[in-house]
Amino acid sequence: MNLKDNHIVAASLSKKFSTEKKSICYITSSNAEAKLLSEELLLYLNKKQVNYFPENEILAYDHFSSPEAIIKSRFKILNDSNQSPNIVITSSKNLFERYPPKSFFRSLNAFKVGEVISLNAIKNILVENHFINTDRVDGINQFSSRGGLIDIWPSIYSDPIRIEFFDDEIESIRSFNSNTQLTIKKINEFNLTTGSHLPFDEMGLKSFRDKWRDFFPNNDERVCDLFNELNNKQLSEGYEIYLPLFFDSTISLFDIFKDFKFLTYENIASGLVDIWKEVNKRYSDENIDATRPLLSPENLFFNKDLVSQYVDGCEILNVDISQHEDINKEIGFKENLVLAENALANKTIDSIVISTMIPSEYEILKKTYLSDLNEINTFEDIKNGINLISSNIYRPLKNLDIKTLFLHREYFLDTPSSNNLETQVSVIKVNTEINFTSNDYVIHENYGLGVYLGLEVVDTKGISNEYLKIKYANEENLYVPLAKTFLVSKYHKNSEKVDSVLDSLSSTKWTQKKQRAEKRAYDHAAEILDIESRRLSSSAPVLKVEQSTYDDFVNEFPYKETNDQLVAIKAIEKDLALIKPMNRLLCGDVGFGKTEIAMRAAFVAVNAGKQVVLLAPSTVLVSQHYQSFVDRFKNFGIIVKSLNRHSGVSEKKQYIEDFNNKKIDILIGTHALFNQSIDFNNLGLLVVDEEHRFGTKQKDIIKSKKPDVHVLYLSATPIPRTMNFIFAGLKDFSFLHTPPTNRLSIKSFLKVQTDNLITEAINREISRNGQCFIIQNDIKKLSILKESLLRILPNLQIEIAHGQLNKADITNTMNRFQLGQIDVLLCTTIVEMGLDIPNANTMIILDSYNFGLAQLHQLRGRVGRSSKQGYCYFLIPTPDLPKSARERLDSIIRLSDLGSGFFIAQEDLELRGGGEILGEKQSGHVDAIGISLYLSMLKDSIQDIKNPTKEYKSVNAEINFFDDAFIPDIYLPSPTERLKFYRRINEVKTIAKLHEIKLELIDRCGKYIDEVEALFSNSELLILSGAVGIIKISSHKDKTSIQFDAKLADDILIKVLDLIRSNPALYKMDPSGKLSMNIEDSKNSNQRRIYVRNFINEIS
Repeated sequence: MNLKDNHIVAASLSKKFSTEKKSICYITSSNAEAKLLSEELLLYLNKKQVNYFPENEILAYDHFSSPEAIIKSRFKILNDSNQSPNIVITSSKNLFERYPPKSFFRSLNAFKVGEVISLNAIKNILVENHFINTDRVDGINQFSSRGGLIDIWPSIYSDPIRIEFFDDEIESIRSFNSNTQLTIKKINEFNLTTGSHLPFDEMGLKSFRDKWRDFFPNNDERVCDLFNELNNKQLSEGYEIYLPLFFDSTISLFDIFKDFKFLTYENIASGLVDIWKEVNKRYSDENIDATRPLLSPENLFFNKDLVSQYVDGCEILNVDISQHEDINKEIGFKENLVLAENALANKTIDSIVISTMIPSEYEILKKTYLSDLNEINTFEDIKNGINLISSNIYRPLKNLDIKTLFLHREYFLDTPSSNNLETQVSVIKVNTEINFTSNDYVIHENYGLGVYLGLEVVDTKGISNEYLKIKYANEENLYVPLAKTFLVSKYHKNSEKVDSVLDSLSSTKWTQKKQRAEKRAYDHAAEILDIESRRLSSSAPVLKVEQSTYDDFVNEFPYKETNDQLVAIKAIEKDLALIKPMNRLLCGDVGFGKTEIAMRAAFVAVNAGKQVVLLAPSTVLVSQHYQSFVDRFKNFGIIVKSLNRHSGVSEKKQYIEDFNNKKIDILIGTHALFNQSIDFNNLGLLVVDEEHRFGTKQKDIIKSKKPDVHVLYLSATPIPRTMNFIFAGLKDFSFLHTPPTNRLSIKSFLKVQTDNLITEAINREISRNGQCFIIQNDIKKLSILKESLLRILPNLQIEIAHGQLNKADITNTMNRFQLGQIDVLLCTTIVEMGLDIPNANTMIILDSYNFGLAQLHQLRGRVGRSSKQGYCYFLIPTPDLPKSARERLDSIIRLSDLGSGFFIAQEDLELRGGGEILGEKQSGHVDAIGISLYLSMLKDSIQDIKNPTKEYKSVNAEINFFDDAFIPDIYLPSPTERLKFYRRINEVKTIAKLHEIKLELIDRCGKYIDEVEALFSNSELLILSGAVGIIKISSHKDKTSIQFDAKLADDILIKVLDLIRSNPALYKMDPSGKLSMNIEDSKNSNQRRIYVRNFINEIS
C-alpha cells in the first residue's frame, strides 16, 4: 500500500489520539505533507483538536522575514498548545529552528468590558511589550490611540481590536477591519501577547549588543544596517539571522511541546541530512558581506546530530494496513464511486462520504443522488448510506475500521486542480491613500503650481482652524481652507521635460496659462460631444434575460461576489437593457473577478437571441478563456468555440460558417477574427479583454465592423488615452478595487541582478513547494539562461516558453507548468496575458527597466493569486538608470498594494502625458496646468455646451461661524487620515452620505468633540445651502448674514420675501440682496447654526 495515495496515517493517528486522549506532536518529512495531513485529520477530529504548525517560509540566512500569516498562526498555537489535548502537525525542517523561551509567547493579560484601567495604563503595557505606535493599525503588533480610543493588533488575532474608554473604564471592545478601519463585531474581552518577535526592552537589547560584539569582534557595527535598525527597535526584514542573540537561551520544538508525545511514521532521517547540507550551503553562499556578518549554522540552528537524537526518540506510529484499503486513483472519480456503491450494496461498508470544494460540483452530485443522499456539515454527522459535504481536498481511503469509504471529487485526475477555495481571511490592504503627500507638486486652481507642505493649524483672534499649506515661488505660502481643498490637485513633474517652475502668488502668468487651457478645453469638449452624438444616434439591441434563468446561472458561481462586482454587474445589466450602445470599461486587478462579470453579460446576450465575440490579445489567453467559458456554460446549452493562429484551415472555415449560421453562441479569438469573412449582423455583445494591449487602429476597425454593438472593455491598467475618455465622461467606468478574501499584497523589490539573488529567490519558492516565473524578453538569451540556472540548480525542472514556439510545444509546456511538473518557467511577456497558476508565487523580471509601468504591473499580477505570499523581483543590471526608467520602477514598488492597477494607470497617465484624447498620440499637451485640472475644465466645458441657457445650478457655499471647526490631531493624529476625511466631507453631496462619514469617524475615533461637531454641522449647512442658492453664510456674535446667488430661483425668492414680511424682527434684507438675522444668544455659535438651518428648511 502506497501511503502517499491515501490518508491511512490520518486515520491511524486520530484513532491513537482518541484512544489515549493525550497531546501528540507528529513530524512529517515536508511542509506540504504536514498541511495535507492536518486537513485529513479533520475527517475524524474537530478543529480544536488539530493544529498545523507551519514552516517559516524563508531560507536559512534569508534577507526576508516570515509572512505575517505564518507568525500569527504560530503565536496562536504556542498560546493554546497546553490548554487541552490536541495534535500538532509539523515538518522536520522546524526541528532545526531555535525558538525564544516559551514564556515569550504567552498571553500577558486578559481585559474585559467594564474593567477599571486607564487608557494610559494600557498604552504603557503595550510600549513595555514592544508594540509599535503608528498613526493607523494595519499590521500585527501595532497600536494607535486617539481621544478615548486605542486600536491594537495582538498577533494571536485575525483582526485588530478597538477599545473605547469612559474615564478609566473599558466601555466597549470590538474587532475591526484593518482595511476599512470599520467595526466588524463587538466582543467582551481580549488577550494581550508580546507585541514583537524580539524583546526590544533594555535587557533584550543589551543581550543583543553584547552577544553581537562577542560573535563579531572584527566587524564594525556602524556599517551593519541590520544591527543599527534592531538596536533602534526597528523590526527589519531578515531579523531572524540575529534572533538567538536577544535571549539568554533558546529552545527547540521538542522543548516547546515537551508535554506532547512525539510521533512519526515516515523515514525522515535522510531528509535531515539534506536540510543540514542546505543550511551549510546557504551559510557559505551568504557569508560574504562584512556589513552583514552571520552566526555559524551551529549558533543559529540546532545541528543535525542533536536533531537526529531527538528524532530517534520519537515513537513510530502503528499503522494497521489490514483495516484499510487503497483507492485506485487512475480509474477516476466516477468509476471509484460505482465501486463504492457496490461495496455499500454488498454491506462491506456502511457509509460513503463524497466531498467537493466547488459549489457547482456539489449541486451536480446532489442532483445525482437526490433520493438517498445525506447532506452533512461536519464529518461528525456521517450517517449510513451516501453522505455529501463541502470540504478541502484530502486523499481517498476505504476505512474498514469504521466501515466508511472517503472520496474527494477534486483529488482525481479528471478534475482541474486550480480551484482554491480556502476561506481564511488574510490581511489585505487596498490603496486608499490620498493622491498627494508632503512635498508633492500640486496645482491650485486659482494660484497655479506649488509644493504641498502638509496640514497646519492656524490660530486667528482666538479661533483655531486647520489649513493646507502650499509653498510658491519666492518662499510665498498659501493657506487653503479645508472647505476649499477641492481646488487642489496633484501635479506630476515629468523628469523628461524641463524642470517645473513654481508659480508666484503675485504674478499673472498663471491666469494666462489657465485661460489658454480653458479655450483648448472648450474646443476639445465640442469634438467629444460630436462623437457622443454620433454614438447616441446608433441603436443597439435591447438585451434582457428571464430572471429565473439568470438566477440559475448566477447560482453556479462558486465564490461570493464582492460588493464592487455586484455594483459593476448591475451597471452592465442596465447598459445592456438600453437601446444606446454600451461603451463601458471594467477596471480591476488580475484575479478580482472581471471574467465572471463578462460571462454574465455574455449569458444575458445569448439568452436574448444574440451572439457574443470575446476578443483577446494572445493565443494563450484565447485558450484560457475558451476553457473557462466552456466550463462555466456547460450546463446551459450554450455553444462556445475559439479561433486563433494555431487553428487549422478546415477548422477555421467550419467555425466561421457555424457562426454565420448562428450555430455558435460565443466565439473567442484574437483580433485576426476581424480579417475573416465573419457575419456580425447578429452580434449583440463584444468583450475586449486586456484592452490596453490593443492599439487605437485595431479598436477602430472593430467598431467599424459593427458600430451599434454593446462593447465591454476589460483591463487592470487602462492606457492613458482610455483614462482620458473615462475622465471626460465619454466611456462609462466600473472599478473593482476589493480583492478576494484570501489574497495578500505582493512583496516587490527593486534589486541589481546577481546569480546569488536569483538562486535565493528560486530556492525560497521551491522550499515551500511553489513554482517560479523568470521573465526575459530577449528570446535569444533564454537558452543561455536555462543552462546557467541548471549549473547552479541541477535538480530543478526548468523549461522555456515564448511566442515563436509551435502550438504543441507551448501547450505542452504550459500544461506541465500548471500541473506542477515544472519548477521554473523561463519566458517572455507571453505570461502577461492571463496565465493563471495559483502555485507560482515568485516572479523574477530581468532587465525590468525596459518595461512599461502598466506592463510591469500586469506581470506582477501573475503571482500571489492564492493565499500564499507572493514575491516579485524587478532586477536591473546597474543602479544607474535613465530618469524615466527610474520613475517607472519607483512607482511600481510604491504601488504594491492589492487593487493598485487603476492608480498605476493614473500614474502612467501622468508619466506619459494625457495625450490627444481623439487621436493616437500619447504625449501630453496639458503639462502647463496638470491633467487633473485640465480634465475638470473639460467636464465643465461639456456641461456648458450641453446646457448653454441654464440659469442656476447647485453652488459651493462659503460658510463661517467664526469658531473652531476642524479635526484636531488629538482626535485623529494622522495628518494623512485627517486630509482624507476632509476631502471626503467636502466632496459629499447628500446628508445621508455625510451621516455615514460621521458614523465612520465615531467608530474609528470615539465620541465627538466640539471642533468635530462644528465641522460636520457646517458641512450639513453647506449641502443644504447649495440646493437653495445660498453662496455665503457669515455668522459671528455681532451679526449673521446670508448671501444668495444672483440667479436665485423664483420660487425660493418668493419664500424668502414671505419670511421677511412675516418676521421682520428676525429677518432684514439690504439693497444688495444680503439677508441679516437678529439672533438672540448670538454668542453661542451652535445656537446660530440652529437658526440658520431653520431658515434654510423654511425656504427649501
